Amino acid sequence: MRKGSILLAITLLFAIVAGCKLMESLTGDSKAGTVDTLWPDVPPLDGAKKADLALPLGARLALRTMMQGKVSFIAFTTTKTAQEVKDFYDANRMKAAGWKPNEKGCIGDTENGKNQGAVCLFDRMTGDKHEGLAIIIAQDEKTKETNLFYARLDLTEPSPSPSK
Repeated sequence: MRKGSILLAITLLFAIVAGCKLMESLTGDSKAGTVDTLWPDVPPLDGAKKADLALPLGARLALRTMMQGKVSFIAFTTTKTAQEVKDFYDANRMKAAGWKPNEKGCIGDTENGKNQGAVCLFDRMTGDKHEGLAIIIAQDEKTKETNLFYARLDLTEPSPSPSK
């Protein structure tokens, strides 16, 4: 899958998540926390608490289909604003952790000049493995908390099979 396709997929995911309200409850194994802890190479936001937030069904199915199961999630909540979270995951911090920021940095969502959310995209190569990281940030106006979805994607191109 090409970088442009991945960026488009993540951007569409962000639009779906923002439109479906991140707090939508689903039954079964729909919880975003498919991993138990934040990966050690992703800087943790001080004070953020792991949460059982559900990724909306449409977004989850679309992303898993496009990524053919090569994606994992974890969700957190924080009392920090969406802007504070976005500022925390700046290019310098993520470069120090081994991630290359997307050329556009975090793509923000503003309403009346106030930042309500963003999606921050990063990638990296480790040997032959290409990984992507999306941090989806959304302010919940009801609870006054900020929801964070971390999605880690395996972007490694499959090796071409030898011709016979």
